[in-house]
Amino acid sequence: MAQKAMLTLIGRQRDQAGEESVTESRAKADYYEKDGASYILYEEMPDDSADVVKTIIKYRDNLLEMTKRGLVRSRMIFQAGQAHRTDYVTPYGTLPLEVATRTAEFTRGDSQAEIRLEYTLTSGGQFLSDCSLHLSLRFL
Repeated sequence: MAQKAMLTLIGRQRDQAGEESVTESRAKADYYEKDGASYILYEEMPDDSADVVKTIIKYRDNLLEMTKRGLVRSRMIFQAGQAHRTDYVTPYGTLPLEVATRTAEFTRGDSQAEIRLEYTLTSGGQFLSDCSLHLSLRFL
């Protein structure tokens, strides 16, 4: 049975010029565990669209998989010390990405769960950005 939760996401990106941008968003989420894996499901609406993007986060055995469906589509895999390729599909085109993960941590307590990711994005061998993502889930 899914637990209702409030999800806070804080993302930081540092580009080639060293410019840092920070994004923060909140969403209602569902959390459940199945077959040794933890799942977080939530929906978000990009700023310039009325279309919903559904996101599923699955964490198991130090591997985090983030799948987005809707206006934006992707399946990104975060595994510390590993690089994984993906296609990031938007209405403006498809961007082939490589995600090289430095840190993928998941902790869960009675009233909350947290995920911390640190990774580098490249495309076609070109550096795009150093990123971090902090997801904080507070159970309701």
